[in-house]
Amino acid sequence: MRLHRRKSTSRRAPGPRRVLILSADVGEGHAAAARALAAQLKAAPQPTDVTVIDGLAAMGRVLKPVVEDGYRVQLRFIPWTYTIIYGLLHHVPPVRALATRLLCLFGSRPLARTIAEHEPDVVVSTYPAVTVVLARLRRTGEVECPTVATITDLTGLFFWAQPGIDMHMVMYGESLSPVERIAGRDSVRLVQPLISDEFLKVRCPLQARRALGLPEEGRMVVVSGGGWGVGDVEGAVREFICVPEASSIVVLAGRNEPLAAKLRCSFAREPRVHVYEFTEKMPELLAAADVLVHSTGGVTCLEAMAAGTPVVSYGLPVGHARVNTRAMAALDLVRLANDTTELREHVRASFAGTADAPLRPAAGEGAIAKNAAAADVVLQVPRRVRPIPRWRLRTVALATQLVLLLGVGSWMMSTDEVTALASKILHVHPLATVKTSQPDVGLIVHVPSRDVSQVASELARAGIHVSFADNGGAPSPRLIAKLRALGDEVVPEVPGSSAFRWVRTRGLLHAQARALGLHHRFYYLQPRGGLTVGQLVLARTDGATPVCGAERLSAAGPLPQRPARAGDVLVVELDGSPASVGGLERIVSWLGGKGLGAEPLAWLTRSPSISATSSGDRASSAAPAISSASEADSGTPAKGVSAKLSPNSSGATTIGITV
Repeated sequence: MRLHRRKSTSRRAPGPRRVLILSADVGEGHAAAARALAAQLKAAPQPTDVTVIDGLAAMGRVLKPVVEDGYRVQLRFIPWTYTIIYGLLHHVPPVRALATRLLCLFGSRPLARTIAEHEPDVVVSTYPAVTVVLARLRRTGEVECPTVATITDLTGLFFWAQPGIDMHMVMYGESLSPVERIAGRDSVRLVQPLISDEFLKVRCPLQARRALGLPEEGRMVVVSGGGWGVGDVEGAVREFICVPEASSIVVLAGRNEPLAAKLRCSFAREPRVHVYEFTEKMPELLAAADVLVHSTGGVTCLEAMAAGTPVVSYGLPVGHARVNTRAMAALDLVRLANDTTELREHVRASFAGTADAPLRPAAGEGAIAKNAAAADVVLQVPRRVRPIPRWRLRTVALATQLVLLLGVGSWMMSTDEVTALASKILHVHPLATVKTSQPDVGLIVHVPSRDVSQVASELARAGIHVSFADNGGAPSPRLIAKLRALGDEVVPEVPGSSAFRWVRTRGLLHAQARALGLHHRFYYLQPRGGLTVGQLVLARTDGATPVCGAERLSAAGPLPQRPARAGDVLVVELDGSPASVGGLERIVSWLGGKGLGAEPLAWLTRSPSISATSSGDRASSAAPAISSASEADSGTPAKGVSAKLSPNSSGATTIGITV
C-alpha cells in the first residue's frame, strides 16, 4: 500500500500554523511535556493550531500494548529485567538496531497515515520510541514537514536523538554535544524546561500548606512514584515515619490505584501520612514541601528544581532511571540514595539546606529565562533533514535482501540442523541396515589414508576383510590393486565440512568414483557428525546414497551395548596403531560369538534377498546384485543376483559399491 502525500504547505490556503504533538502514556513525564508545549504554542503571538495525540496508539495496535503495558509490568513487578533490556540497547548496537527495525516495521505505516490525516506544518515527538519511527519517516520522505523531538533526560540519548529529526530540544546544557554527535551539527537547542508556568510562580510554603490542609509546623516530605506509582514508595514512607522532624508525609501513588489502596491500609493509623492518587496540585505540593523523594526522575525533577524544592532520588535504581539520576547527582542537581540509610541522611541534609524564608522563589529562574522558549523553536524550526533519494533506499533494500538470502542460504547449506528435513524432501535415506538372509554384518573401517595399506595387510593375515574409508581422498591405483588382491574394498567418503567446503562435495565424489571405477549410482560414507544440507544435495545430484551405519564406534572403545543383528552396517574408527587393529579384531571376535560374520559392505549388499534401508524396516534403493564378474570389477550397476563369493577368491571383490 502506498501512502498519499499531502501537497506542500506553500500551496495550502493561508491559516494558523498546524503543530501535531505526538505523546505517549508511558509515565506522566512525556504527557506533561506535551501539555506544557501545547500551552506555550497556544499562547504564542503567531496563530497556531495545536493537536496532541497518543503517538504509540497512532503507531498501530501491536506496539502500544507491547511498549506501554510491557514497560508498566516490568517496572512494577520485575524491574531487574528492564535493567537488562536497557543495558543491551545501550551497549549492544545490533540489539539497538533490531529494536529500531521492529519499531519501524510495525509503526511506520500507521503513524504515516495518522500524520497525513492531520496535515501538520510541524510534528513534535515527546517520547523516544515515537521519535525513532518519526525520524525514519522523515528520512524516507514519507513525512515532508519539519520534525522536532523533546529530550527531558540527561542520558539514554541513543534513542532520544535521531539523525532524521530536524531539531532536538534539550533541558540540560550537558546534552548539547552528545545530541550533535548523534544527529549532526545544528540539530539541537537548549530550551526552557517543558513544565507548566505554575511551577515558576513565587509561592509561600506556609500558605501552600494551609491551602492543602497540611500542618504548617515541622518539615514536609513528598514521596512520589511517578505517574505509574513505581519503586519502593512504601519503604520510603516507613523510613520517614521514624524521622521526628517530618510533621507531614505526602505520598503520590499516581495512577496506581492498588498502590494507593495498599498505602491507605498500611498507614491508616499514622496521621502524618497523606496518600494522593494522580493530582493536579503538584505546583502547590512542591511549593509546600521541604524535599521531594522521587523514584523515576524526568520531568517531575525539572518541576521540583524549577519550584526550588530539593530532590532525593530513591526507590527505582533500574534502567535509564539509574543512569539518569546518577548523571543528575554528578551535576549536584539531585541527591541519590542507594538505600534507606542514605535516604534518611540525604533528606535530613535537604532539611538543613532549606531556607526558612516566607517565599520560595524558583531556583535558577534567571538562568532558565535566558534559554529559548520551546514554542519559538517549534514555530521556527528549519528544514535540516534531507530525505534519502528513493533509488538509494531501494538499492539498500535490495542489497539487504540479497545479503540475507545469501547468508541464510549459506547457513542452510553449511549446517546439519535441517538435514533430516532435506532428506525427507529429497527422498534420501542413509543406509544403516541391509535386510538380508545371510548371517553377516557390513564392516566399514575408517582409518587415516597413510595407514590403509598396513592395516589391510594385518587384517588380511587375521582373515578379516572390510570396506575401507580414508577421510575422503581419492585412492591411488596401486592401493586399489593391493586392496583388491587382499579381498578388501574402498568406500567413497565425504569428509566433515566447515563453512563453504561443502561446495567441493560433487567434485570430490566424482574423483573418488573415477578412481574406483564406479558409475553414476554408488554408496558413500557420510561424516561422523552427519551431512550438511549442501553435501546432501550435491551428492544427491550425482545419484550417490549416504551410509550412516547402524552404529559408529571406536576400535579402542568398549564393545557395542546394542546387540548386533544380521544386515547391520558397522562403522569402526581406527587410528592405525597396533592397539586399534587389535580392537577391531576384538569386535570381529565379538560378532563371531553372536553367530555373525563380518564382510565388506559390497558383499553384504550383493548377497541374496537383500534390500537396503535406513531404519531396518523401510525399503530404500536396494543395491542391485552382480550379473557378472566383469560388471562387479568395473563398478557397472548389476542386473541380477549372484551368489556371494568368498572374500579369499582371487579377483572376486569390487572396489566401491554401486547401487
